[in-house]
Amino acid sequence: MQTRALADCGASVTLYACRTVPLESDLPASIARQYGTNTEGIRFVTAFTRSTRALNVKIAALAIYRLAGARWPDLVICRNLYAAYLLGVVARRPLVFELHDIEPGVRGVIQRAVLAQPGIRIVSISQNLLEFVTREHGIAPARSQVLHDAAPAGITPLPWDRRRPQLQELIPAAREPWDGVCGYFGHLYAGRGVELIEALAERRPTVLFVVAGGYEAEIAVRQKRNRRANLIFIGHLPHHTALQLAKCVDVLLMPYQARVSLGIPGYDTARWMSPMKMFEYMASGVPMVSSDLPVLREVLHHEENALLVPPASVDAWAEAIDRLLADSALSRRLAGTAYTQYERQHTWEHRARALLAAS
Repeated sequence: MQTRALADCGASVTLYACRTVPLESDLPASIARQYGTNTEGIRFVTAFTRSTRALNVKIAALAIYRLAGARWPDLVICRNLYAAYLLGVVARRPLVFELHDIEPGVRGVIQRAVLAQPGIRIVSISQNLLEFVTREHGIAPARSQVLHDAAPAGITPLPWDRRRPQLQELIPAAREPWDGVCGYFGHLYAGRGVELIEALAERRPTVLFVVAGGYEAEIAVRQKRNRRANLIFIGHLPHHTALQLAKCVDVLLMPYQARVSLGIPGYDTARWMSPMKMFEYMASGVPMVSSDLPVLREVLHHEENALLVPPASVDAWAEAIDRLLADSALSRRLAGTAYTQYERQHTWEHRARALLAAS
């Protein structure tokens, strides 16, 4: 999405990546199916891999091989830690390193070297994260900035009276006379709050809870133990399909817990995260209930663009959902404020322009 936005802002963009489709010529169609976006104006430099093992190392090797000896681009934006180290620290090339988390172990040593390199500009996805690395690593403010993640531009909410009929077309279970429909979109990793949603379904049997996302094995475990008709797991959806479905529900849920897994041992992103899901929720025109975590309060404000509640309190979550389902004026106000904020500040195009302006 960021690559698409950079191209839309007039930049000539080359993306270095690994692909899982055998033919590079099939890549644009694959991206269109998965993300609902076109790749016009983007040059791809990719290598085919059947395995995601050591994927970041493979991508770094590809980028270094293709960039070695070539004219250095006006701007290199790098999320790949190994590429940032070899290009920015070893070869001392100027680049932008996107900081998304604090790395443990050996990767932590490499990350500290990247952060310490004066020629590397740091873009952090949250203020909390930037403050931490500034305090711990002495990063000069002149070479750092905060750019939260974002959502695609041009998302248009559905009219309120069309939401339930369209939802019923997408999900037959929604045809029952539910008091309301709550949606969760994302992974099912530890700390994402799926257990809390299961408890809410038990607590509010007349409300339908729709969980979209997760891997087949995870979903099978959840479905096997699920005994409630008002809780359904619909599995992974293409990105554009998930966005469309999110616009149809009555309440969106973002129940991150105090510790949040990325699905990788040793990582906890609860202190630093800037979830793309949050901005896509804001763009949906649907009111949101979110966990009240400090990093999320950089964007979300209680009673202004969302309802914020203690992460683990089932009572508080149930009460917040009840408020939104009973008070249409509150729902419309929160959703409207969030949507305006998304349009003005949190599209990938806004983020791309900020990256280009600071280069």
